[in-house]
Amino acid sequence: MRFLFIRSLFHVIEDIGFKDNEIEAAEKKWGILPSVLKDYYKQLGKHERINKSQNHLCEPKSLYESDDYVIFYIENQGAAEWGIKKEDLCKEDPPVYCRTSGDEYALETDNLTDFFNAMTLFQAASWGMTYACEDIYMISEEQAEKIRGRYNKLPFELHQWCEMSFYGNNEDEVIMLMVNDDYDLLYGSEDAEHYEQIEEFIETIEKDKY
Repeated sequence: MRFLFIRSLFHVIEDIGFKDNEIEAAEKKWGILPSVLKDYYKQLGKHERINKSQNHLCEPKSLYESDDYVIFYIENQGAAEWGIKKEDLCKEDPPVYCRTSGDEYALETDNLTDFFNAMTLFQAASWGMTYACEDIYMISEEQAEKIRGRYNKLPFELHQWCEMSFYGNNEDEVIMLMVNDDYDLLYGSEDAEHYEQIEEFIETIEKDKY
């Protein structure tokens, strides 16, 4: 089964996705689609908190063309879009490219699986989880180091639209550090006890609210 990292993060057991005929119609339009993208649509594509907490997964029927790319994910205010090169649609797990306003496309992740894992962590930290911080906090490099010293760094990142790294000690939690002068801090968990543990630690570091 694909996407075990995402399923564990959000406690997803049953598929919450699009119907086969919806995915097949999209594939007919584009000639071929990566198997990872089709599987994602089928297994997780309609999970609202994973795919629409902040940024938005394009529905199969809403995939669109931009230059030599097929766009499948967009930033919630249109400031960035993520796509796959048309020539890579035949690949099982192709690279993902990002374009921000006025810029050229640049490589975001080496494969689609890593992109979905990283974007899901962003969505989770951005109030997508059942238990989530109410505010965005500003912290210094010194405070960020305290987080890095306490929590494991997760192996997925986003760089092109914003530079983000993710941390957690349990499979159903995330702490996000977003570069913005120093750092913006958000966090959440699907488990109440794990969330309380993060909260208790965050209370021990200096921070400011927006």
